[in-house]
Amino acid sequence: MNCSIAIQYLPMDAQTDEATCAAVDAVIAYIDSTGIDYFVGPFETAIEGDYDQCMEILKNCQLVGAKAGCKHVMTYAKINFKPEGDVMTTEHKVAKYHEGDPEFAPKSAGSAA
Repeated sequence: MNCSIAIQYLPMDAQTDEATCAAVDAVIAYIDSTGIDYFVGPFETAIEGDYDQCMEILKNCQLVGAKAGCKHVMTYAKINFKPEGDVMTTEHKVAKYHEGDPEFAPKSAGSAA
């Protein structure tokens, strides 16, 4: 895993909080559908995986939002990339703050990551 991207997707033309959440939810549902590892936070969603896959997902977030009705969007991305080697995982960064949360439970030897 040589890439992680923090994606903040902001629908600029949403008239209500509900409309904002609906557009963001559509983007997060798309991210979920890709099978990539991701973590939803209050201000951004972090994805992690192969560089090309992460960049394709970042690009497609705009298209998914447009299909969901956003005519104007601002997307802010923080990209962590190591051409050779692995980047630090979200689990490594924040698991100690989420003890007892099943999302961050240690993976058993036979389970899929």
